[in-house]
Amino acid sequence: MAINHGRAAAVLLAALLAAMVLARVASAQTVGTTSFPGSTGAIAFVSVRDGNNQPQVYRMNADGFGQTRLTDETPGINWEPAWSPDGTRIAFGNFDANFEIYQMKADGSDEKNLTNAGATDQNPAYSSTSNKIAFTSDRSDSQPDIYLTTIGASGQTTELVRLTTSDAQDSYPAVSPDGKRIAFVSDRDGDDDIYVMKAAKESATNRPVKLTKNAVNDGDPDWSPDGRQIVFSSDRSGDSEIYRMKVSPEGRLNKPVNLSKNGAVDSSPAWSPDGKKIAFGSNRDGDPEIWKMRATDGANPTNLTDNSITDFDFDPEWQPLP
Repeated sequence: MAINHGRAAAVLLAALLAAMVLARVASAQTVGTTSFPGSTGAIAFVSVRDGNNQPQVYRMNADGFGQTRLTDETPGINWEPAWSPDGTRIAFGNFDANFEIYQMKADGSDEKNLTNAGATDQNPAYSSTSNKIAFTSDRSDSQPDIYLTTIGASGQTTELVRLTTSDAQDSYPAVSPDGKRIAFVSDRDGDDDIYVMKAAKESATNRPVKLTKNAVNDGDPDWSPDGRQIVFSSDRSGDSEIYRMKVSPEGRLNKPVNLSKNGAVDSSPAWSPDGKKIAFGSNRDGDPEIWKMRATDGANPTNLTDNSITDFDFDPEWQPLP
């Protein structure tokens, strides 16, 4: 089954996605997949529009123009887009008969099922090379864990490695820009917090370090392009907000900074590859849409999609360019 981590934007879609309730997707968090250093290109995002009541992956320019649907070939629900480090491909989650990880070119062509395992595979995040993807799966013991796999020349995954091995729900990986660390969400201490560890098997010498220390749910981690900070969502202020902090345990000398400061539901932050902006989902105008703001202080929030109230836009991910 899908992993339930209280994803704020998806909660707003619950009425439209009633068919997914049995899979507990209506409140799933998306990941904050990985940002990589480089110029800022297009933004991939998920939308329910055009008379289609199922989420599909779209892309648009960084200014909100040129909104185009990409997932035309794969039936079912398509979401959780993640850009490859070279900006030429997009991995995404699909739910039709099963939860699978797919990959397509940046223009939406050449869609391929990468996992095709019959398990619940979701939350893809590329590593620092375009042939490795971290993702969440329950294939080992019906408990979600983080896996890392290599994409072979045939388009199928090989060299599958299970990274987390706890009895908790570990999900929503985000790989550091250098590929050496993985941030992820886990409820191993009783509520959803963000952890980080080396991009290798969990062991006595590679124990996940807990970054966020709060009694509420924290999720949606995404790395800054220099690998020194993360941006994430949290309801610690009473509503879902976007926060920024150093990649070290939360404490007196490392207090998360609230960037969104709005009474709406703000979630799914994604750092721009040039490090200057953060895209995020928000319903502050009455319906879920894609916004961007300044990464340092959250200033100048700008609505990028600004569509009909019958449309639902969420899950932004920024394309890196060389």
